[in-house]
Amino acid sequence: MSSPLLILLFAACKGADDVSNDSSAPDDTGVEESEVIDDSGDDTDDTSIDDSGEPFDSECEEATLTAPTSGVCGVSSVGSNGWVQLRGQVLAPQGVISKGSVLIDTEGEIACVGCDCDDSNATVIDCPEGVISPGLINPHDHITYTEGDPLAATSKRYDHRHDWRGSVSTPSNSKDQGESWGELRQLLGGTTSLVGSGSAEGFVRNLDVSDDNEGLSLPDVMNQTFPLGDSGESQKSNCDWDFKESELEVYGAESYLPHVAEGINDRAREEFRCLSSSFDGAIDLTEPNTAHIHSIGLTTEDYTNMAWSGAQLIWSPRSNIALYGHTAQVALFHKLGGVVALGTDWTYTGSINMNRELACAAEYNLRNLGGLFTDQELWEMATVNAAIATGSEHLLGSLKVGLVADIAVFDGRTRSEYDAVIQADATGARLVLRGGEALYGEDAVMQGMGVSCEALDVCGESMAICAQSEVGRTYESLASLMSSAYPAFFCDSVPDDEPTCLPARSGEFTGEPSGEDGDGDGLNNDIDNCPTVFNPPRTMDDGAQPDLDSDGVGDACDESPIPDDLDGDGTVNGLDVCPFDDDDQTDTDGDGKGDVCDVCPTQFNPDSVCPPPLTTVQDVQQGTVSEGESVTIEGLVVTALSSNGFMVQDPDATDARFSGLYVYTSSAPTVKLNDLVVVSGSVTEYFDETEIELSSVEIIGTATPIEPTPVTVADAALEDYEGVLIVLTDGSVTNAAYNCSVDGSSCKDTGLWEVGGSTGVVLYDKLYTDSDWDAQIGTLPAAGVMGFRFERRRLMPRDGEDFGG
Repeated sequence: MSSPLLILLFAACKGADDVSNDSSAPDDTGVEESEVIDDSGDDTDDTSIDDSGEPFDSECEEATLTAPTSGVCGVSSVGSNGWVQLRGQVLAPQGVISKGSVLIDTEGEIACVGCDCDDSNATVIDCPEGVISPGLINPHDHITYTEGDPLAATSKRYDHRHDWRGSVSTPSNSKDQGESWGELRQLLGGTTSLVGSGSAEGFVRNLDVSDDNEGLSLPDVMNQTFPLGDSGESQKSNCDWDFKESELEVYGAESYLPHVAEGINDRAREEFRCLSSSFDGAIDLTEPNTAHIHSIGLTTEDYTNMAWSGAQLIWSPRSNIALYGHTAQVALFHKLGGVVALGTDWTYTGSINMNRELACAAEYNLRNLGGLFTDQELWEMATVNAAIATGSEHLLGSLKVGLVADIAVFDGRTRSEYDAVIQADATGARLVLRGGEALYGEDAVMQGMGVSCEALDVCGESMAICAQSEVGRTYESLASLMSSAYPAFFCDSVPDDEPTCLPARSGEFTGEPSGEDGDGDGLNNDIDNCPTVFNPPRTMDDGAQPDLDSDGVGDACDESPIPDDLDGDGTVNGLDVCPFDDDDQTDTDGDGKGDVCDVCPTQFNPDSVCPPPLTTVQDVQQGTVSEGESVTIEGLVVTALSSNGFMVQDPDATDARFSGLYVYTSSAPTVKLNDLVVVSGSVTEYFDETEIELSSVEIIGTATPIEPTPVTVADAALEDYEGVLIVLTDGSVTNAAYNCSVDGSSCKDTGLWEVGGSTGVVLYDKLYTDSDWDAQIGTLPAAGVMGFRFERRRLMPRDGEDFGG
């Protein structure tokens, strides 16, 4: 658990946008401020003040938008340079810009936001009554459970997710296009990115599956449904869980999304305890790069821990309420400075898309939270906050110059600004762009943009959907295949059998406010310590409404719910190096965490994870380090790249033997050839080849390229040179069309050739980046990195320069 001081330091490093959502700071794209900010200093009617105190144009007075002949938008001019200009009511980071513009370049990035975005060669789309928003981001769904109808309404409520998992049937998709159908639902509502615990190619970006994220340069979100390893509904004490990830693995992730504390009993709370500390058997997975999903069964101290650690909360109110009658204490978390994102969970007990989840959040906010959240704050939960939760805020979630043009235009004819997004119905989204490419929208607009896609009648509106180009099926074909599935959209404002958003538990509370019970939590106002904010006691609360500072005001509505000295040790929270533990403020390693709450008090580790012991490639390759052990190796040079890893070598080794190895990344590596790196991860043997399964990599410079070590064929065939960059000094081609099935019946590798006979080596194109491999077969001398596969030592050249000396 990080101290408050460390969170402030982290915020300074990560940037103000990442912590406070203040997007008004000048960005580093080189775009002039005049594109967005009015620096005239005039406090006129069309000038508003953003969070930084800077004025900006809230209305582009000189802009004249052409009204469409029908619908919300129209193409007013067709350009010649491939750029697109959207004009309408812009939901910019600084605030709402009336008659504003968003300019999109040919790379699918945002080139300008504001009043001065005109480009005479751009295609102009005018939406005088349209609301231009970032595409919605859904950070939590289970896309493989999208076909079945919602769970039948019942008064039954549960205390923990394992209470219903064994008794409620949750049918998964049965057809090969079920995931596409679920993603289609999301797209029709203006969602462009999804973390879905499953994926399909096309439609929305799958942020947890790089193969299906539609070209976004972003590491996979690490999404974990059972971080404790308790999918079998087991119960263990003293945090003796089979944790699915280690602290080091999570530390190395761009974003980690675990399901935590989905319930209201002590077991739910215990889940958080075991994932928020490095003591007493627990591991600390509550850090700035984590966003806890659900987090219903938390105490006020737990929410404080999350907020002070910089962890975000992903809120799914509809599903929480339908299953438990309770949901996360988002009012409390928000007051503590926590970032709340919104996710649908799944169709079964949640919402069919982000529009309906936003509607639920808005309904709950007004009825049960006293209108705590503004419309803008609710909208941010589905845009910038969801981007923060998924580690994608540098690419998505805001209409900012340099970000990806994932944009949705909503119908603002009856509702304006943020409310047009929050209350959007089946026809609310009028144009959806992914990376500047139109995927769904009004048919006339799509045609005017030169986009030829299938016409689609949505509740009497003439729309178009690019299904064929995205998923290889027309909408009609996909709908026919999914004819028995829950529909993609509903023309009534409320989908059929939609799960409830009214918090109720039989015999406890109805959720409906009344004169005597203003928040519907079952406690009359005269005994309710938060009479306008829903906070009934949960099973874990022993019948009492939480009031941590004992001031008579419940934590859910208290503007200052945390005592000045939380642990009572005489040091105020802001100065306490262990604010949750009574201690004497000793901090041996000076990392901002006191010895009492620092699991490695003599190692400087301000980021909370204890660094694994330093070791060398030689120790790893020679077995000094045990398999499964976490290690850090410094000063390695990247010698080759593969699709899911990279080779490294120790440039300072006096003997090339045992000086190289393979680092497995599972997805495209982020390093480049000749980068000088520090690698952390666990040692593993993958079919007898030693590897590091990467947890984190730090690039510390650029190294002089390592020269291949001259090696005989006989020596190359030894384990000593596994992972080492070598060049063969002898040998001849003994088989120019080597069939590797002799090494293993399942081997199907092609283009192999052998040097030195059965005791020699096989040349393999795994790392080869040029297109002339077949032409190089038989060319000697050959260089490359040594690997091992199907019981043979394999030499892996990197490009044409590794052939011919």
